[in-house]
Amino acid sequence: MQAYDAAAAKLVAMSDRLVQCAKYRKQLRGLEQPPFPGALGQRIFENISQQAWNEWQERSVEVMQKKSLSMGDPQSRKLLQQEMETFLFETPAPAPSTAAPDAPLAEGMVMCAKIGKPAPRLRQPPFPGPLGQRIFEHISEEGFKLWEAQATIIMNHYGLSMADPEARKFLMKQMEDFFFGPGAQLPADWIPPAAGGKGGGSKGAPAPRRK
Repeated sequence: MQAYDAAAAKLVAMSDRLVQCAKYRKQLRGLEQPPFPGALGQRIFENISQQAWNEWQERSVEVMQKKSLSMGDPQSRKLLQQEMETFLFETPAPAPSTAAPDAPLAEGMVMCAKIGKPAPRLRQPPFPGPLGQRIFEHISEEGFKLWEAQATIIMNHYGLSMADPEARKFLMKQMEDFFFGPGAQLPADWIPPAAGGKGGGSKGAPAPRRK
């Protein structure tokens, strides 16, 4: 039990690690470990935030579909790596818009804190309590679906069980950071997935498993 508590404490501590993100040009929550071995993986770990990495995972799906890349092909992997370096280190994220809305939102709409624009709201708070109410008031149905996909990745990555109070606490913190933490809002040019398969994608590529 003590070993598990120590591991859980380490996970929480790592989730609070800050980096000067090269994508956003400001301090944001960093990755918990290098995403893959090698010099580039270490560079990403030291200079890229979790938010920017999540955006690349979504972007990578679009790139692979658009260019018909296969990870079994060495040339495809090389091209995808070049796209990744350009996206993370050479393409700064656009500054968020500070313009106030000109008109009140229509009934059933919410100014979503995740996707940064008005969208249909949830039908009810997703769960009881202050965080559930905050999500209901500030997160759209589309934004919440992004979290459902991310939650599955996190639970599989860490082998979390919702019967464990510490696992639930850890997941709730991840959820709050996902919606309301620094750099949580998606970039202004983010496009939801369309019927033709193009767009940012709500799930993104799977997170790397801890080895």
